[in-house]
Amino acid sequence: MVTVKEQPRSHFEHSNGRKKSNSRIQMTLSPTLQSLMLWISLLITSGALAMVPISVIGIFIPFVSLFAWVALFSSMIITMYAIAWSSYLFVAQQDSSVYTSLGSSSLSSYVPFLPWTPERCFKVTLSVCRYIRTCAGFLWLSIDWYFQYRYTCRCRKAGLPVFESINYSIPFSHKKLDVYPAAIEQDKNMYQEIRGSPVVVFVPTAFFPVQLTSHRKAYIQLALNMQQLGYCVVIPDITYYPKDRIRQSVVDLRLALSWVGAHIATYRGDPSRIYLMGTGCSAELITLTLAQEAVVLSRALSDTNGSDEGNNRFRKEMEIPLKRTEIYAPQVRLPAFAGVILIAGLSDLIKGYLHECELGVEHLSFLHRWAGPQSKQYLMHSPTHLLDYSKSIIDPSFLPPRFLLIHGGSDGYVPISQSILLKSLLQDVGVELVDLQAFRDMTHADTLKSLLARSTRVAPHAMTVMTAIYRFIL
Repeated sequence: MVTVKEQPRSHFEHSNGRKKSNSRIQMTLSPTLQSLMLWISLLITSGALAMVPISVIGIFIPFVSLFAWVALFSSMIITMYAIAWSSYLFVAQQDSSVYTSLGSSSLSSYVPFLPWTPERCFKVTLSVCRYIRTCAGFLWLSIDWYFQYRYTCRCRKAGLPVFESINYSIPFSHKKLDVYPAAIEQDKNMYQEIRGSPVVVFVPTAFFPVQLTSHRKAYIQLALNMQQLGYCVVIPDITYYPKDRIRQSVVDLRLALSWVGAHIATYRGDPSRIYLMGTGCSAELITLTLAQEAVVLSRALSDTNGSDEGNNRFRKEMEIPLKRTEIYAPQVRLPAFAGVILIAGLSDLIKGYLHECELGVEHLSFLHRWAGPQSKQYLMHSPTHLLDYSKSIIDPSFLPPRFLLIHGGSDGYVPISQSILLKSLLQDVGVELVDLQAFRDMTHADTLKSLLARSTRVAPHAMTVMTAIYRFIL
């Protein structure tokens, strides 16, 4: 009934013979028991949902209405619990230390991790319903993605590939990235052809289901849209939880960016005009990767100067555990970046986790399992905390000179306060340009739709968002 599972080790750390500091042994329910309980929960959910319309009809039938009201109330309660339990059985069984046993087996090892309070079940059910409604809003985009994917396949068969897939992390792994060379115009002058096109590296975000949303092929529409604007677009595959934790995500991103800096000129891209772009969790990953490098290099520079005042100030600012900040895979060199575009980006992991707790989805979200789960790991992987604690010693020359932050005022998943805080900290450390573009009525789903859609009918903010990006990229 119980399966012993060892957390996977980083590909990069395998190659160096190093052991991950956060690897551990977990006791979890066996897949057979978990699947059985999930199917039972889904059957109960279906039965309870079927009882709702029957109970509503029974309310209008004489002598049956009293029993119908009881049946309606009972079926709604059962539905609420069944949906919440199905969600937990599907994604949250490795989430709580209360249900994790190290060493000998215990009774808790045989009990699934489930919500029991009505308040928790109501929040989970409400969040699941919102998620389903959001997915329904992507129906037309999913149909358009299918036709765009078929278009790229036809072009490849005709010998005119729209993009090229390349292994960027050999020998550490077999991760790939797709390169979309900029569209060539007939009247383009010779100077621009020689100089190359601006390069946009879009880092895929991750949300349920992670294996689908984090795949590079899920963003074909975005790549084709930006390719038509004259940009060379690169979309790499990045490792996210449950395959590995944030350390490997940073390593993958550094390897991909190193490849871009070294080889993008081959695809008519300008290595001096590389722009990073991400949304949601990928925006956090980008900011963390840049902040790690800036903090560590600034710390080394402060130590080299040998100033007692500077060293004392550094020791005061960089408190435990932030003084342990390191560059993951420091041997991988990053190119210089012309700018960074963060769309509905997460920047403060602590506040992000607390917001998930308010929504009741902290056990369903992969965020704290990806970036944590301990509080000191949250601090080390939170870009705003790194910038805040090191702002007195950080050298802004180690950060890109220009940042564009785009956020929706109606974003209920990643509040706009995340971008406001990041803007303030970037300005405090001396970044040359930090522009925050806020859209009052835009939700979190609208931000992603604005990047994928080609029509304002599907995404009302698509034109304004793409215009802001176009004006930012030099």
